[in-house]
Amino acid sequence: MINETDNIRHDGVNETDNVRHDGVNETENVRHNWVNETDNVHHNGVNETENVKYHGVNETDNVRHDGVNGTDNVRHDGVNETENVKYDGVNETDNVKYDGVNETDNVRHDWVNEMENVKYDGINETDNVRHDGVHETENVRHDGLNETDNVRHDGNNETDNFRYDGVNETAIIELLSLP
Repeated sequence: MINETDNIRHDGVNETDNVRHDGVNETENVRHNWVNETDNVHHNGVNETENVKYHGVNETDNVRHDGVNGTDNVRHDGVNETENVKYDGVNETDNVKYDGVNETDNVRHDWVNEMENVKYDGINETDNVRHDGVHETENVRHDGLNETDNVRHDGNNETDNFRYDGVNETAIIELLSLP
């Protein structure tokens, strides 16, 4: 479908609010594999200005992976970061670690048993965002099973908000049921 304006859109164009994958020109929350969103999370993209960027160039604030010239918090396999985080290491305790072991706080990718913020392709995190994983309990899950709260795509048995291409959601919107 095209041009809804509020919560969840996959493989679409021009929504303006919450979650978008493989799309173009949304402006707020989560975007993967695209260009020019301005706020929260960007993967494999260019020119976002704030929070998280992977394999990209010229973001200026928080998280950078395999890039150059980020200036603030987190940098992976890159050059000239100035502050917090360590990548491909072991046992740091604070901000962001990628491809490592036993960090306890912010962002971890491709690993196991961190407890807080963001995990991709991993197992047993308990809080925020999980992709292609199992048994997280809160916010966003894609292509997974058994999450209980916010967003589920191509999955089964979530109980709260939105479901796309799935079965047995119980609450707000079921796109597949629309005419």
